[in-house]
Amino acid sequence: MINEKKEITKKGNKKKSNFLSGLMFLVVCGAIGAGIGFLSASYFKSFMDTYIKSDNFFWELLKYYGLILIFFLGYIIHIIIHEAGHLLFGFMSGYSFVSFRIGSLTIIKDKDKISYKKFGIPGTAGQCLMMPPEIKDGRYPFIMYNYGGGIMNLIVAGAGILLVVLIEGIPVLISTILILISAAGIFAALTNIIPLKVGGISNDGYNVISMLKDEDARRGFYLQLRVNGLQSQGMRIKDMELEEFKLNEGSNLLNPLNSSLKLMEYNWYLDNMDFTRARRCIEDFTPWINKIIPLYRNEINCEKMFLELIGDCNKEFIDSIYDKNLKKYIKASKFMIGKKRIMMAYETFYNNNNEKALGYYEEAIKLSEKYPVKGDAEMELMLVNWIKKMRNI
Repeated sequence: MINEKKEITKKGNKKKSNFLSGLMFLVVCGAIGAGIGFLSASYFKSFMDTYIKSDNFFWELLKYYGLILIFFLGYIIHIIIHEAGHLLFGFMSGYSFVSFRIGSLTIIKDKDKISYKKFGIPGTAGQCLMMPPEIKDGRYPFIMYNYGGGIMNLIVAGAGILLVVLIEGIPVLISTILILISAAGIFAALTNIIPLKVGGISNDGYNVISMLKDEDARRGFYLQLRVNGLQSQGMRIKDMELEEFKLNEGSNLLNPLNSSLKLMEYNWYLDNMDFTRARRCIEDFTPWINKIIPLYRNEINCEKMFLELIGDCNKEFIDSIYDKNLKKYIKASKFMIGKKRIMMAYETFYNNNNEKALGYYEEAIKLSEKYPVKGDAEMELMLVNWIKKMRNI
């Protein structure tokens, strides 16, 4: 009875937390929208009177949608500007370039050359990854690297507004476009600088606050960037020191940066084919699984399913994990080579379908040829070849 009450309380707290997080996001977005609307009302009114005024309702409606489209395109432009801001402020903080991604198009430094590859993480529109400088006296710069994207959005948005305000004679159409694009930039900046979890993913401001409060989070962020940089150069995670990935006792696994560090520890075991310790590591997430951000919860469930598939292959357990949400996540992760390994294992051990398993194997091989993270690709190739050998596929 006591345990039931505790469970009800936990569920209530989770709902309350989700509600407050969603409410905060709506309030921030509403405040931004109201502020932008107030500041730009005169420009929009002039634009409406000049260009939108029409006796034809459908033509008028179409033009309203045109304004929304301009704002949307402005936001896409500001995603690129945002990631460029991380790049610029990263360079200023002593970081070095690793990769720059918009959507699935990834620009990566391959030795001394720049190459183009395909990669994507569900729930993220873009990402700029850099190699952090060496830690000195237990410290490294992380604030300006994180805030750089939002700062660049504000600089460009401010420049657009100043052009409209200071230069006379700009056509109303051009000034309205500039205001809308600037509004998109302000929106992009504030929803990244103000600490929030957007769609279950921590934004830049949230990461900074986490790192200022939590030593493990600082280490997790540093290692996340450093390990990605080293793996992009071809280094395997198994060749790194395991102790680097160990969290301090009692660390908060609900913090996304700590979750990422724990998953790096798991990948170390996986790369060493130590499935027993890998299982113990991934099970540490179990008490917190429903509260962990969706991105990492899906990653954890993918790996739980993989370990069960190559182990006892309890179909009831696998069915409980491989639900509608996880299927959708795996389908959306088409550029992540690890998902080919998981689906190959699923077809091999769960469905006993060697033909489909071979199809996923071939997809993994093809994906590895242009995969931006070489060390990770080598680990995944090792694992799919191990599955292939086990069943003589």
